[in-house]
Amino acid sequence: MEAWNETYVDAVLSERPHVAEHLKTLTRLVAGGRYDVVTNQLETLLGRAPTPVRSALQINPRLRALTAAPTD
Repeated sequence: MEAWNETYVDAVLSERPHVAEHLKTLTRLVAGGRYDVVTNQLETLLGRAPTPVRSALQINPRLRALTAAPTD
């Protein structure tokens, strides 16, 4: 996890150390199981089941175009 943080977070966010530290803290919390709890709070707030991120990305034409764009 620390190697990932150094390679990806620090490398990409070298000019924004505050943001990098925030993301590194978040990755440590996720890796430590802090967010492994599943609740129905979002469903209760929405009054329906939430849309999965994958579905939301697939139905949004702008995001779909971005993910299909070639990376050079």
